[in-house]
Amino acid sequence: MTYSCPRRRITAQVLCLLLFALALMLGIFSALGLGPAWIFQLLMMVSLVGVIQISQRYLLSAYEYILDPLEEILQYNRITVIRVQGKRRTSVYTVPLSRLEEVLPYRKYKKLREEYGEISMRMNFCADMFPRESYWLIFGDESEKAAVRIQCGKDFAEELRKRAGV
Repeated sequence: MTYSCPRRRITAQVLCLLLFALALMLGIFSALGLGPAWIFQLLMMVSLVGVIQISQRYLLSAYEYILDPLEEILQYNRITVIRVQGKRRTSVYTVPLSRLEEVLPYRKYKKLREEYGEISMRMNFCADMFPRESYWLIFGDESEKAAVRIQCGKDFAEELRKRAGV
């Protein structure tokens, strides 16, 4: 079973546009000599780096979540997260579902940490900056826990619960 995140990139697009406009204004202030040019140039470079980071992470990337089929002879029973950039597909996270402890609707990390204790690794594999619907997958054992945030629908989350037996 494969689930591809539906992308609504409006927040990332608006933020990139605002940061680019800020960089443009800072460049103009630097060229006009309205103050110390190096401060304007430094701030301009910081905002351009923000544009590049946000566009690389949210505008040019998508994620797919793949659950291995249960009917195969070799039952791997794992989830694989694939990052898609154009035609390039890269596996960024693979973990067996036997380590899955819980599938929870998204809540703030502070509240999650209060419920499940110290979480040593936290990852976000959502295609949008602020998705409307996302879930925390809690993986781990007694020594360490990992929290993975994915952007999926309720049906995919239920399938995860069923296959992991939680």
